[in-house]
Amino acid sequence: MKYLFLLLTVTFLAGCETTSPTLQTGANAEITFDGLHRVDGTYMQYAWLKPNLSLAAYTKIRLVNAGIEYREVKPASGIPSVNARRSEFPLTEKKKGRLENLLREVFLEELGKSTHFTLVSEPGPDVLTLTGGLLDVVSAIPPESAGRNDFYVSNIGSAKLVLELQDSRSNEILARALDGRNAQPLSMQKSSPGSNAQEVKREFRKWGKRLTAALDLLHEGQP
Repeated sequence: MKYLFLLLTVTFLAGCETTSPTLQTGANAEITFDGLHRVDGTYMQYAWLKPNLSLAAYTKIRLVNAGIEYREVKPASGIPSVNARRSEFPLTEKKKGRLENLLREVFLEELGKSTHFTLVSEPGPDVLTLTGGLLDVVSAIPPESAGRNDFYVSNIGSAKLVLELQDSRSNEILARALDGRNAQPLSMQKSSPGSNAQEVKREFRKWGKRLTAALDLLHEGQP
């Protein structure tokens, strides 16, 4: 798939944990082709925002799924000793489907907790379009058929979240962001489909919570 799983872009502003977000201005500011300014000191690895952005005129959000792009990985070998040295494994179509459903489920849950926005499915004069997706998704969990049915993991896999926020009628881009993350348990744990899914869900929920909080702050005029 050639889609950028673009999902939203304000979470970087409210999600900062160590420094205050700062919009680049002046002659040396990094500005995108569509007029967005780079934001420093954010939770997201990369973030760009329209200067003087206010979301006060918007009351609704429309979530658009742009798809998931997976890293190309060779299939697992049938030789256990070979698989033991591997750190990346392809996902089955069934697991890909579960991942896509889980991502949308978690983000809809968190966006539904917003104090200023309600979720809708159609464009409108007070509607924001939030397009989002994942890039470079890869699993660190070997399949059971690879000969490692009982093992412990400290890393589930990794992905890059790409976000884009725009006016739903004019399609004007208001913000954009990119953030890469590893799904890592708090401690070494025995691998199982259930526990692995919970770790992935936990990481998705972190993104969703910070995103929702940031949207509400921007609605209140607090970048």
